[in-house]
Amino acid sequence: MGRKFAYFSSQSMKMRFQLWIGVAIAALAFSIIVPFYWIEKKNRINEAESQLKQMIVLQSLYIERWNQEKLDAIKRFALSDNAKFHRIGDLKREFQNYAGVNSEFDTLNFVEKDGVINAGDDSFIYVGDRPFFKYALEKRSFISGVDISRETGKPIITFSAPVLGDQNEFKGVVMGVITLDRLNMLMKQLSFGETGEVYVLDAKGQIVTASGNTNVSSTSPNPPMTSEIIQRAKTGSTSSAVYTGFHGEKVFGQYQWSTGKNWIVVGEITQKEVFQKLNQLSITIIVISFIALIVSILAAITIASRIERPIRYLLRATQHIRKGNYHYQIDADEIRSAPVELRLLVNTFNLMSEKLKTTISLLEVSALVDQLTDIPNRRYMMSEGNEQLKACIAAGYTCSVMMMDIDHFKKVNDTYGHLVGDRVLQQVATLLKQLAGNHTVVARYGGEEFILLCLRKNAEESARLAEEIRARVEMEPYKDDKVTVQLTVSIGAAEFSPKLEFGTMVLEDMISRADHALYRAKTAGRNRVELDR
Repeated sequence: MGRKFAYFSSQSMKMRFQLWIGVAIAALAFSIIVPFYWIEKKNRINEAESQLKQMIVLQSLYIERWNQEKLDAIKRFALSDNAKFHRIGDLKREFQNYAGVNSEFDTLNFVEKDGVINAGDDSFIYVGDRPFFKYALEKRSFISGVDISRETGKPIITFSAPVLGDQNEFKGVVMGVITLDRLNMLMKQLSFGETGEVYVLDAKGQIVTASGNTNVSSTSPNPPMTSEIIQRAKTGSTSSAVYTGFHGEKVFGQYQWSTGKNWIVVGEITQKEVFQKLNQLSITIIVISFIALIVSILAAITIASRIERPIRYLLRATQHIRKGNYHYQIDADEIRSAPVELRLLVNTFNLMSEKLKTTISLLEVSALVDQLTDIPNRRYMMSEGNEQLKACIAAGYTCSVMMMDIDHFKKVNDTYGHLVGDRVLQQVATLLKQLAGNHTVVARYGGEEFILLCLRKNAEESARLAEEIRARVEMEPYKDDKVTVQLTVSIGAAEFSPKLEFGTMVLEDMISRADHALYRAKTAGRNRVELDR
């Protein structure tokens, strides 16, 4: 003990200072790394859970929307005059025309009220014992889980809607079948991260479809899954503990039931991926801390104070950025005494912050504008347009919606090419902006379909504007150096009604009724305007 004391007492002040600095830095590194690891571990878990929740919410909305679109198509057929008045030949031609532009349905059929499908060649198929027919007898639409086709033995999903007469009497069923391979194709693009996957299962736990590399059979039934997440979904558990996933690896997972609890959307990401960057970062920090320990013994006295302050500013700045304050800047005067490298780093950070702010602003704008026609898109209409509509209605104005479709647009693309088709869309969008007026929001709804939200016009006023638009489009064909394309449009208009028939929002209801009017305009010969009745 005495010799150790004598050795220590014989060291110079410089050596003693270096020793204490080394011990202090080693202790500091240890006290930072351990809490940092556990705190960051918790943060990574929270981030993974948040990412999974956001992903399955988005995918649930995607699946719900996909289901609703298919069911809406079936309902439109069921509401058509051909179905109602039993014009089966015309109805089948409608099926064929629809299949020509939308091939997701594998089959479309009309079921007689006695439960029989006329398959042609004097052959009939009895489906009166199927669940969809029993729902139709109760005058309800139906979306199945995973069923097995009696004809092909393949897994299928069935969509159906009852056909009702003018006296609300049951007259049959329109039903469509989609095989799983079509839904699988849509889901393959929905994986996230390196191992993140999204699964859609029916209420029995059987996989309907999945993203990523999961092999989902479209030719034979998939066995029910026994993963713990299925039990959590069935019991309503909110546990976020790690469990063994569908592929046998430890994963974090979240679930969400679809409306009606027919399907479950499950998102999973492996524990290894969640902690991979944290482990790499921890190793990096340990290595850096060791190097810093060596270097600090030699240089701590002269550079510590100059490094600590700008690093603190950078850390504070990154926290602001992480919270969404993208315009945050570090005051250069506060670090004017720092080494030149750190000043350059801060300047670079400020430039990146400014660029990030600009980029975020551009993304926010571009997300609401159709890039081809430079007018608002469907997302803008359903968010901003809906808010304007509610404000206008609250102020006591009568409002209306017009749905417009360019007639035979597919033929334009097929005949003249998609470049001419794009220019036609641009010309029509420009014309709509010219005619719309100050209180009308024009947006591209999708494909060749446009929507006009007339904030201070009733249905008759909108119809006059629609007729003006229809006439102008017909009078002004698309022309360039090589071709002239005669254009016509069909328009359906609907006025605000406090009683909702379709959807949960006023705008959704108005769009649905205007869309039905548009459908009547198209079935009545196109190049015309129809009002919702």
